[in-house]
Amino acid sequence: MALLTLDNPELARAYDELSDVQYEQGCALVERLGVKAGDTVLDIGCGTGRLGVHVLGIIGPGGHFIGLDPLPERVAIASRKNTCPNATFRRGVAEDLSFIADGTVDVVILNAVFHWVADKEKALREIRRVLRAGGRVGMTTISRELMVATSFHRATLEVLAHEPYRRHVRPEQMAMIAENVTTTELLEMLARADLAVTELHVETTSWSHASGREMLRFIEASSFGNYLAQLPEALRQQARNDLEAEFDKRKVGGRVEVDGYEMEAVARKVA
Repeated sequence: MALLTLDNPELARAYDELSDVQYEQGCALVERLGVKAGDTVLDIGCGTGRLGVHVLGIIGPGGHFIGLDPLPERVAIASRKNTCPNATFRRGVAEDLSFIADGTVDVVILNAVFHWVADKEKALREIRRVLRAGGRVGMTTISRELMVATSFHRATLEVLAHEPYRRHVRPEQMAMIAENVTTTELLEMLARADLAVTELHVETTSWSHASGREMLRFIEASSFGNYLAQLPEALRQQARNDLEAEFDKRKVGGRVEVDGYEMEAVARKVA
């Protein structure tokens, strides 16, 4: 299970600075969801609020935006940047939306966050409860069965499968794998929550940074410190150095690029 206690101000700042790929994925998801002026939108896992700014530009002053995240450092950044009276950023988890009344939300967004949710079934039940009839939920997440085929995962294991790291690492329990769901499992979960799937896409994706160090900063920031959490603290800096070097080996055109797979789903609450 991902730990929520490993985040810190530097990781939060790095995420705000380096999360362009997730921001772009989120903007595409917002378009798929058909967010419009006047909507009430709940962004679960809102992070530092970058996607929230985009959504607020769409819903306008007649809409309402709620950003929810369990990480206080990121909520603090989002709140400091917020200038809209119709937006709220608060600390919380997907499994407990008790502060929202039944049937009051038009759209729920989970961008690059569902794989971190501990109790996914409970979260989906809560999401269905707060959605209006006909309301939509959309998510981008990582497909567990495809994660092992990505260059990102291969680069990680190229380092961590060797000593002195291998005795501490169980690949199937690594961050961004252990709590993922397969495509089939996601469909089954949505069906059990009585949310009707209208779209499901699995697409290749890639992201790049100027150096191995920047790539590692993004990965550690996006995993809020969980990427190397299996390693003892005494080994983590050495692992960072080795991973930076491994990522730098993969430079193309002067930039480090890795690929992955993104699963995107949209579902609707049927009255």
